Amino acid sequence: MRQDRSDTIWQGLIAGFIGYATIAISVGLADVAQGRSFFFTVSLLGGWLFYGQHDPMNVVVWPGAVFAYNGLHFVTFLSFGLLSSWLAALSERGPLYWYAMLVLYLFVFVHLLAAVVLMTEPMRSAISMTQIWIPSLLSVVAMSAYLLWQRPLLRREMDAWVGNDDELAEEHGPV
Repeated sequence: MRQDRSDTIWQGLIAGFIGYATIAISVGLADVAQGRSFFFTVSLLGGWLFYGQHDPMNVVVWPGAVFAYNGLHFVTFLSFGLLSSWLAALSERGPLYWYAMLVLYLFVFVHLLAAVVLMTEPMRSAISMTQIWIPSLLSVVAMSAYLLWQRPLLRREMDAWVGNDDELAEEHGPV
């Protein structure tokens, strides 16, 4: 496997882990701030998705639900991280590529977020929308920042497109 492909895969796995950890920690801290167990929301969603728990008022924090939901959440974010890293690698080819990849990235993110919002509707009495939106946005910002940090050529391409790097802008011409 070529080095750049290997780097893209590793960066995707790390970005996915960053997104996963950002959401896990921020949701857990939000639960603690509300006087709940750190694992309340995770246990609620795991119990509902995997064990048929339908009443958010009868949530019992237990390892089975926590591990089941975290497993799904972790695999989902590793997949999103790999997709994000691949899109970042393609984006280094020029301004038109990074613009198209940004639109695709946002499209995928918005649809994943919409799926989570729809999926958690039955549990809305126990989970607020801010517990979904804020951690999700934080995770995308953290993942994007990591990928931009790992991709200096992409940063240069973006700087050239907005006019901050005259030499590279001359190479590509006006967009």
